[in-house]
Amino acid sequence: MPELNFAGLNAAAQAGFKPHFEQVVAAARRRRRQRRILTVATAAVLLAGSGVAVAAGSGEDVPPATRFGTDRTPDFIPTPGGTPTPGTGPRASTGRPAAGDLTHVYLRWTECRGCPPRWAGTDDGGRHWRTGPLPVPADAMVDLRAAGPRTVVAHYIPRSAPDSRSGRWIASADGGTTWREVTVRPVAALPAGWRVLGRQPGPTQDPIIAADPATGDLAQLTRPSALRNAVVVETVPAGAGLWVSGFTGERIARDSRIIGTGGAVEVSRDGGRTWSRHEFPDDLAASDDVGGPAVATRDGRTVYALGRVRGALVVWRSTDGGATWARTAATARVGDRTIRTAVRPDGVLVVQAGVSARENPLMFASSDAGATLRPAPLGPGADARPVPDGYVQTGWPDSPGAWLSTDGVAWTWLDPPELP
Repeated sequence: MPELNFAGLNAAAQAGFKPHFEQVVAAARRRRRQRRILTVATAAVLLAGSGVAVAAGSGEDVPPATRFGTDRTPDFIPTPGGTPTPGTGPRASTGRPAAGDLTHVYLRWTECRGCPPRWAGTDDGGRHWRTGPLPVPADAMVDLRAAGPRTVVAHYIPRSAPDSRSGRWIASADGGTTWREVTVRPVAALPAGWRVLGRQPGPTQDPIIAADPATGDLAQLTRPSALRNAVVVETVPAGAGLWVSGFTGERIARDSRIIGTGGAVEVSRDGGRTWSRHEFPDDLAASDDVGGPAVATRDGRTVYALGRVRGALVVWRSTDGGATWARTAATARVGDRTIRTAVRPDGVLVVQAGVSARENPLMFASSDAGATLRPAPLGPGADARPVPDGYVQTGWPDSPGAWLSTDGVAWTWLDPPELP
């Protein structure tokens, strides 16, 4: 397979990807007005992240990280300087990266509009890239995920398919060299150590699914989440439990949008066999699209649930694994911005309000267990997903690049490869 040179971020190419995302967002809003047609909603799968593990594994050496500074603008903020004029030749279209660890990163891509989907992968943190075909129909929508350093799974649906039930799975246990069809096995509880795939539509529609990091075998819970419009919390580390955020009810707004009511979280500590729930007052929500409160925890005992209440950021904290909760005094004006949050390994609670440039993002940090919030420089960390040897945060909405970190504090940017 050909090697591809590591290249700088191509701002023009990223601009070319944004119209595709805007079309998806517009379609999603229309679906909400029409009570969400599941078949069309499955297209949002292409925008999902790389998943969260049930248990941790071993890591490998990675290039030294560099602390975030003014030399690199977060991917959801416009890069300073002029925008290069787009070329007239063909341009590869790539999807969001899927990280098995900090050195093994994969993404799907196509050489042109209408070209069959392919995969690209790096085994050395982006110094070199390999690429190859995906054994799927040429018109398929593909959701590529990393289940382990060398294990990749992909869910695909032909664009001509009548509905989402036509979707199928393939897996590779050798970094994309060979692929096989995989049949999902229904289970009452997910096996320990398997990578949970935080997909869209969320667990309200499709029960939670997980992949074996060694083989790519798949298991899916037999029951969907009882919460409405739920999402799997992907920022919690291994051993902290399986967390789901959503709503207990919904109402129809004046503009016909469906609004979640009764923000709530559920947690399972036995792979999804049993669940416990807590409901928050004031319709606590972190997004207008999916999921209820934003959830953050390091150990599964001290847990934070954040969201907006009438334009103000609200922080709830539990010190007993979600059994009881208390609202802290911390607050900030965030308007209707989307909220993301995570707890760094050093115990700092990081909060991001706004995930796109048009939201004029804000960052906050708390080093006193959520009692107060202080403004912080814009940067990665609030949506960091654990991998065996560190953390990864992909750009939004559909960036082919990613932030990588060994400790959740110092970050380095992985540029996308030049394809083809």
